Amino acid sequence: MAGWLRALKVAVLVAATALLWTPPVRHLVELPTSVEISTDDEIALPSFHPFSIRTCVRPVDLPEAVTVTADAGDFDVTDRVFGFIPWRTRVHVQPSERVIVGGQAVGIRLMSDGPMVIGYRRAAQGISLAEAHHIELGDVILSVDGVPVHTAKDLQAALRGKRAPFRLLVARGDKLREVEIRDVHGVPELGVYVRDKAVGVGTLTFYDPATGRFGALGHLVTDADTGQPIQGRGSLYEAAITGIQAGKAGLPGEKKGVFTGASKGVGEIDENTPYGVFGRMDASFATRTSPLAGPIPVALPGQVHTGPAVMYTVLGGQKIQAFQVVIEHTARQMTPSTKSMIIRVVDPKLLAAAGGIVQGMSGSPIVQDGRLVGAVTHVFVSDPVRGYGVYAYWMLHPNKHELTFAPTQSEQAQAA
Repeated sequence: MAGWLRALKVAVLVAATALLWTPPVRHLVELPTSVEISTDDEIALPSFHPFSIRTCVRPVDLPEAVTVTADAGDFDVTDRVFGFIPWRTRVHVQPSERVIVGGQAVGIRLMSDGPMVIGYRRAAQGISLAEAHHIELGDVILSVDGVPVHTAKDLQAALRGKRAPFRLLVARGDKLREVEIRDVHGVPELGVYVRDKAVGVGTLTFYDPATGRFGALGHLVTDADTGQPIQGRGSLYEAAITGIQAGKAGLPGEKKGVFTGASKGVGEIDENTPYGVFGRMDASFATRTSPLAGPIPVALPGQVHTGPAVMYTVLGGQKIQAFQVVIEHTARQMTPSTKSMIIRVVDPKLLAAAGGIVQGMSGSPIVQDGRLVGAVTHVFVSDPVRGYGVYAYWMLHPNKHELTFAPTQSEQAQAA
């Protein structure tokens, strides 16, 4: 009896395994439950039976699939597996977007809304009034006794000859607070070191001709000493790369560059976000210097896949070059994230010149299948051949929360 039961179990297992390889079951497994496309795209869904499609969709029937195009919106494509099991695929169609690809080296000058505290200067008594009144590193001083201060020179002028008590308006992130500075043992000065701007060289990612706006860097600009975000406005300038310090394990490399048009900017920065710096740009600069002939589509996150891609960046002067990379991993994210993909440099020329990804490449656009898919954001400190990228779609829509997948865990990385 026991032997008969074992034989029956084996037979059932063999039958179930065989069933899994039948075309109808494999078809059921392959059918997606949700799909995202743009209005420029078509999608082919496998089918063994006629689809039931809403009227807003223009279907083109093929022998074993159906190709669907549609206007922006949501709709269902339904099928019947085995001829009787209902199956529904939800299709979300986004309006198509086209941008001019960047790759240019750009100089960034970002002015803080006020002088940022980056250190304390103690008086002979060993006291800093700012530290004693709990003004922290990274705090931004906006006014002194109601007089606005925008730069370090403004703060110096406002405090000249002033003795405690006096009031400071201080910003810490999004929160404002008023601090009354009182006399402490006759200390005559506030006792802070401040910085009012950040200056550096990065890479332009795209220019959007529909809005007149640009995106660059792909990551947040922070103060070099405090690591705090710089909230303010600034300008974008043409730049040239004068040299490359190649990266190696444990020591990220760096592009060395200079501003070439410091007297006149090519763009005005009005946002500094986790997805880069953004603002309005002179259209002529973007169009005359782009490495591609015209605008190309922006990929939806779900359209980015592992495999070969091209990165555009400058290694010398102002010449944009195309370099071969491989997208090794794509994150299926619920919400926007700067670590959307992992890329590996495979181009021999780039490996020989820079050792892989170096600082200053942040914002370098990545193109795959004729679409802008993302931008370089970080280099792996332990392996400069590899780094992170952000989806270009998040750069255009950082407040979107429409995808249904979770982000991956981060690795140790440094802004490129």
